[in-house]
Amino acid sequence: MISKSQKIRLGVFVVIACIVLLAVVGVILVPKLLEHRDIYYIGFRDTSVTGLLEGGTVKYQGLTVGFISHITIDPQDIRRVIVEISLDQGTPIREDTQAEMALLGITGIKLIELRSGSNEAKPLPPRSFISATASITDRLTNSAEAIAGKAQTVMDNLAEITAQENRTKLMELLTTTNNTIAELNNLLRRNRPAIDTTMNNAMAFSNDARQIALLTKRTMVRVDEIAESDSLRRILNNLVEITESIKQADIVELMRELNATLERSNRMLRDAETMFIKSRADMLDIVGSFKETSDNLNQLTRMLNEDPSILVRGVKPKNPPDDKLGR
Repeated sequence: MISKSQKIRLGVFVVIACIVLLAVVGVILVPKLLEHRDIYYIGFRDTSVTGLLEGGTVKYQGLTVGFISHITIDPQDIRRVIVEISLDQGTPIREDTQAEMALLGITGIKLIELRSGSNEAKPLPPRSFISATASITDRLTNSAEAIAGKAQTVMDNLAEITAQENRTKLMELLTTTNNTIAELNNLLRRNRPAIDTTMNNAMAFSNDARQIALLTKRTMVRVDEIAESDSLRRILNNLVEITESIKQADIVELMRELNATLERSNRMLRDAETMFIKSRADMLDIVGSFKETSDNLNQLTRMLNEDPSILVRGVKPKNPPDDKLGR
């Protein structure tokens, strides 16, 4: 039988073991129970949360910052699932922070991934909703579903096109197209010289048009230079001054003075004509004297060429008057 002392020792051992167990549990649980955490909510609408479990990991830019504390259906909107997350106190959540579901390995278990917002955004207070966005997997799934739907539509259209009735119409269309192409080819072959001539003419016309364009460009440049020149500016200024002077002048007086000037000019012309007629005879005499003098000079030059001694001894004229008197 067990003695009383053994029972006492056993009781003391059990009490000590319980105290140690309670102390260990207290050391582990009490800090967790007393720890202050930030609670946020995420609403996923029309999105499957398969693989998302309570106690699952919450990451912020790849760092673990909390866990999923509760998952429930929104009683006000049965198409939305509300996920409650518990984050470490002081986790920087902004108004533009976004949450998405991500796969954790290949097991199918999902976690919550928080995408940091901008520094300029205001802090989001606890007990608020974080905006949910579709994950890459969801986007790929939706894209795959859309692609599959479009592929199915294409296959249905191909099946409809390749039906017996449509195949017959398609063959007729291909035959008609082939005949049309053959006729067009024959037409081009028969009219090849005319087409070549037309193309050559078009090229020549294009070259002429290019030359005309270059000439026109040079002309416009020259016209622009003339238009910008100081000479044209001075001419225009003079025309403006003349126009202003004509505007300011007395037209009647101007015409009277112009008529008087014309009359004086006519009178001067008549006087000049009269003087020319009167002096014409004198001019003829002068011209005759010049001609006689020129003949004498020519004769003297000829005689000097024949006998230069004439300059010393002189020339005795033929039949001098003195000789005739002596006889």
